[in-house]
Amino acid sequence: MGKPWTPSHGLWRMFQNWEGPVCRLGTRGLAISLAVCVIAFSVVPASGKKKKAVSRTVTGVVLDGSENPLDGASVELTDMQTGKKIDIYSQEGGHYLFADLNPNHDYELQAHQNNLASDVRKVSSLDDRDQIVINLRIPPPID
Repeated sequence: MGKPWTPSHGLWRMFQNWEGPVCRLGTRGLAISLAVCVIAFSVVPASGKKKKAVSRTVTGVVLDGSENPLDGASVELTDMQTGKKIDIYSQEGGHYLFADLNPNHDYELQAHQNNLASDVRKVSSLDDRDQIVINLRIPPPID
């Protein structure tokens, strides 16, 4: 067995005389390095947070050919990527609303009432708006 370790060993002397990067920085350099580290670590949690899920809303009014609102008209939304169809009825004042739609999907929209239909309207995934307003017009019955 050798001698017990004491500060007089070569390893201790090496650390006493060490002039690594921290020792060469000095007080000012150490303060700058510390400030950079604090800023770098304070930015990381902000970018690591989960972002709120983005969704899209399509809303509007169903109108007849004379611009009168149509209550109870069937409004059909078709997801062009999945083929899923959603049917709702326009409410008082002809208002309709489709919420929580995927902004990365394309949609087609059409209103129906009394065997008449509006033109098919499209919602593109290239449109970056979160809320899209589309008014649908159903022509009046022909006498």
